[in-house]
Amino acid sequence: MKLITRSDFDGLVCAVLLKEVEQIDAIEFAHPKDVQDGEVAVTSNDILTNLPYVDGVGLWFDHHSSEEDRIGPDRGYKGEFEISPSAARVVYNFYKKKTDKLNRFSELLESVDKYDAAQLDREDVTNPKGWILLAFILDPRTGLGYHRDYKISNRQLMRKMIDLIASHSVDEILEMPDVKARIDRYFSSQDAYSQFMRIHSKQIENLVVTDLRGVKNAPAGNRFSIYLIFPQTNISLRIFDGKQGKNVVVAGGYSIFNRTANTDLGALFARYGGGGHKASGTCQLEIEESVDIINTIVGKIVLEG
Repeated sequence: MKLITRSDFDGLVCAVLLKEVEQIDAIEFAHPKDVQDGEVAVTSNDILTNLPYVDGVGLWFDHHSSEEDRIGPDRGYKGEFEISPSAARVVYNFYKKKTDKLNRFSELLESVDKYDAAQLDREDVTNPKGWILLAFILDPRTGLGYHRDYKISNRQLMRKMIDLIASHSVDEILEMPDVKARIDRYFSSQDAYSQFMRIHSKQIENLVVTDLRGVKNAPAGNRFSIYLIFPQTNISLRIFDGKQGKNVVVAGGYSIFNRTANTDLGALFARYGGGGHKASGTCQLEIEESVDIINTIVGKIVLEG
């Protein structure tokens, strides 16, 4: 079977688990919006993880609350959907009834749950270690992939990482040259990243908006540090250019330190063709309509808190 998964830490761990229990012949990374728009071919011989549901898929595993509303209760899919800290946890829960092969990944699963649900503390943000550090290094939102001077590309590293996670300790992985090069850049960029975020962000009552449209060569950094820079806010919005500048992406999330937010971000972004969880979400907008929709999103978040 072919596995189609998201190119992030949760998507990778889904791949690690599924390779243990299914015959996976090929792995493809896909963006949720491309899957939702029908731009990714999906067949009955495929497994979808951490991505929107597609009719006719062989197996589907997901945990995003917006999918529950989008597909309804009676789609008759094979696999598992549940509101869970991570899609990897959904995969584990499904197969643990059938095999004990996945038990050795318990520590890894705790870390992917913690990371994907953003149950992080200040130390995880300012000085991450272990699996949490690896999660930040592999996360596209950290921005390391914009740099092209590595020996292998980020996409190549992601493919390599599936087998590495299954066969090596996290300490061994963090010392590997392709990973260490990214770790060194991550830590050396932190001051520049904080200054960059101050320049491109503004606070609107409970909300901090970071507008990166038209911005090139942003330093790599920890996206959660915005909540240390703007501690009075409880939600952040990041606005940036989409692929090839053809659209505008809006991504939102709850503060992981000031946990007083009320707005259902997944439901809000689902109105505009996106989705997510209550505490985080994203959508892609046509450039012509993006200004009005962004203003509406900002107003809704400020109104609801």
